[in-house]
Amino acid sequence: MVGMGLVAAAAVLLAMAASVGNLMVCQARARSAADLTALSSAAVLWHTQGDACAAAGTIADRHGGRLTSCRVDGEDVVVTVAIPTRVPFAGEVSERAAAGPVECE
Repeated sequence: MVGMGLVAAAAVLLAMAASVGNLMVCQARARSAADLTALSSAAVLWHTQGDACAAAGTIADRHGGRLTSCRVDGEDVVVTVAIPTRVPFAGEVSERAAAGPVECE
């Protein structure tokens, strides 16, 4: 009886560790996807004067994410990208990133 309890406790701890690990990996993927999406959509805005948010949706999708918000603020592009997880209680994680020109001094 005690052995079964120990096995069950170990299984729960292992499942929790796997869930936390998956969340950490997905958070890093979301951060990278948001950074790449912001930089790429800002390049679209600067070089082609095209719709940066339309480009951001395509770019986020190609990186396995979903664009949840996009806003052009002057010459800056601010995006939020969500990445799905495999954790039942946290369906997705999201990160925000911004890109724009920096003045040279």
